[in-house]
Amino acid sequence: MSIFAAVSNGGPDGSAAIAVVFMMIFWFAYIGFFVLIGLVSLAVSVLALVSLYRNRDKLRAIELAVWVGISLVVTIAGPLCWFFIGRRKMLDDERAHEQPTPA
Repeated sequence: MSIFAAVSNGGPDGSAAIAVVFMMIFWFAYIGFFVLIGLVSLAVSVLALVSLYRNRDKLRAIELAVWVGISLVVTIAGPLCWFFIGRRKMLDDERAHEQPTPA
């Protein structure tokens, strides 16, 4: 017996069927939202780990370990912190070492 057949005896106006359809739409949207958040989190974490792997020779071992840990533990904010804070600081430090000091 389907859900619609079970609720079709709920009344002449079909309000029970409307409620079931509304709840089905709500739960699909609710679950879809969390699946989307999970996929975004996974994608951002993978991008951060790839970036860390490519820049591993420019970071000290402890810095690399800390950034990998932050990127894995703090799901979305950790990788974003790497891109907006850690990577920028690493590039600024690299540029500072490349520029000759004035004599």
